[in-house]
Amino acid sequence: MNASSRFATRHFVAPQDAATQLADRLPLRILLPYLLAAMSLALAYGASFLLADALVAAGHEASRAGTVIGIGIVATLVGSVFAGRWAERMGILPLIACAAGAMAMAMACFALLDAGGLPMAYAGGLLLGLGWAVFYMLAPILLIHCLKPKARLEALTLLSGSQMLGMGLAAPLGHFLARQSGRASAAFAAYAACCAIAAGVAWLLRRSLARQPQLELKTVALSLSAVACVLRAKTVLPVALMGIAACTFAGLSTFQSLYAQSRGLSADTFFLTFTITTVLLRFTVASWIGKLPLGRLALSLFAITLCGILLLAVNAGSAPLYVAATILFATGYGLTYSTLNAMAVNLADGLGISIPAASQVFTLGYFAGAFGFPYVAGSLIAASGIDAALWMMLGLVGCNLAVAAVTPAFRTYRLTRGRP
Repeated sequence: MNASSRFATRHFVAPQDAATQLADRLPLRILLPYLLAAMSLALAYGASFLLADALVAAGHEASRAGTVIGIGIVATLVGSVFAGRWAERMGILPLIACAAGAMAMAMACFALLDAGGLPMAYAGGLLLGLGWAVFYMLAPILLIHCLKPKARLEALTLLSGSQMLGMGLAAPLGHFLARQSGRASAAFAAYAACCAIAAGVAWLLRRSLARQPQLELKTVALSLSAVACVLRAKTVLPVALMGIAACTFAGLSTFQSLYAQSRGLSADTFFLTFTITTVLLRFTVASWIGKLPLGRLALSLFAITLCGILLLAVNAGSAPLYVAATILFATGYGLTYSTLNAMAVNLADGLGISIPAASQVFTLGYFAGAFGFPYVAGSLIAASGIDAALWMMLGLVGCNLAVAAVTPAFRTYRLTRGRP
């Protein structure tokens, strides 16, 4: 059976008619459950921050959390590579439902640490990584294929806002549930239920989405030739820039405690400020951000990110300056992902390149930066301290800014056009 029959819908739209026949916005009866499901799965993914406490409560060393997370990262990379191939056999929404089910089982494994011990934790890490990878790779593709090019940025911004809200709530909500119940496993049990509900939502949305006009999903599997096609074209630019941008986010997130200690500050201030700023920004600007020139928007976001990291680097210990720097970084980085993602898929659309391939390669670029840079930064910090890593991140953002400033495509690209 070919790929198109796996994604049977009632109204396919030809690529050349996308700007006129696709929707400006998904109906709320579809979009709202989809975003709530995304938030629920992100809530479970963010529960990895609770692992150390859960392991200690079960009588194990907190350091074992690093091993569990490491297993999860490997599973995430494997799932990212094969998500498209699995989707061609099952369909995207059924596979997302399965991914949500896998994440529900992962939460159940973590909830049963007392009885199952470390093997249960390792199984949970494996299932969590696989489930999140499949969802994270495929969730944007459904939105992209149902919306006009100029409407995609709004939807992607709302999707990323829902995910950030879930991840931001995971730790504080988990701690609250643990305190109220007196058991560290309570949060994981609750998050397992959330994932199970998300699986049901994804399954039930199939019929409603099938009625939406959409582009035909001819090829979703990520092959070497598809990756090469994306990397040989202009689509490589937003992919590369996102990979570099992800380095800064991963670096600041991973080593924020070291930075805060070196300045006599609290890392909680950074994470709380970043989450609130990012979530509020994504939900408030989503409705009009798509009207802006996409290339110039990306250029502005890089500049704001640069200012935020620069303030962090020069801050000697001022709490107000710490908050201001975090707000700037959250503003710049917080909209970068959806902006560059929209640019990548719209460029692919205009150039006749597979949109699913472009979206997945873009996500892999993000994973490469997010998972790879902490090792580089960690080595630099061990040799030269946290400030050296900050200046390195500043240089990376400066490179992004310079590339965007001198590249004609960034100066002229608009959402309504597929070709720069």
